[in-house]
Amino acid sequence: MNSNNEKVAIIMSVYRLDDPIALIAAVDSMLNQTHPCDIYIFRDGEVPIALQQVIDKISNNTRVKYFHAEKNFGLAFALNKLINEVLIDSYQFVARMDSDDISRDNRIEKQVAYFNEYSNVDVCGTSCREFGASYALDEKHLPEKHEELLNFSITRCPFIHPTVMFRTEVFIDGNRYPTDTALTEDMAFWFELLKKDYIFGNLNEVLLDYRLNENTIERRKGIGKAMSEVRIRKNNMFALKKFSLKNILLIYSRVIFHLMPSELVKLAYKKAR
Repeated sequence: MNSNNEKVAIIMSVYRLDDPIALIAAVDSMLNQTHPCDIYIFRDGEVPIALQQVIDKISNNTRVKYFHAEKNFGLAFALNKLINEVLIDSYQFVARMDSDDISRDNRIEKQVAYFNEYSNVDVCGTSCREFGASYALDEKHLPEKHEELLNFSITRCPFIHPTVMFRTEVFIDGNRYPTDTALTEDMAFWFELLKKDYIFGNLNEVLLDYRLNENTIERRKGIGKAMSEVRIRKNNMFALKKFSLKNILLIYSRVIFHLMPSELVKLAYKKAR
């Protein structure tokens, strides 16, 4: 049984393109955790009837707290809304979860134990297994220690977003996901936390099954996404005093990556991650 100072809240956004069956699996994976947790769900805009029926059924569970907006505001807005609601109650940790992934049943227990062992760490991610696409990886691992993640973050994302857990103090301090970026809210948020000297860590264990599909690549392409990513990475490279020719080249190579034909991007995802 978790003690009062180890209460965990899960924050999850749902929108119109989400799959009802995948949502059920995602929520069940959190309700069946070995370390009990509560789930905060935000419906971001109107959704199809079948999806709403699933949401209504899920929200009948006493451990699920449900919020909604009639208009779609985007992921950052949804997560910030849920964070504000979580802070009304007394939780020590806030964990992310996407509406189509599946957490291993001991994920939350393992992350809470990690925080108890590393009292200086503020944000903790985990490794994952990808599934559902030809370029999925059986295991995806990222650097584990803060200094490695600080350097890594200049050109790559330091976390697998739906695996992340935060100490609630990160949000009590007033930090929230930026809402003024083009589909890069998590990346921008990691940089904001790094500039404020929050400590990152990754638990080198597969604790989440990350769902992909063949169209996931298309959502990550485009000049708008590319330029937004380059701008954020370049600005923060200087802010974090990590300027180097290597980092400049790697940052601008992201433009090529976002504009490559889909088949080449899939090959790069499979072989170069």
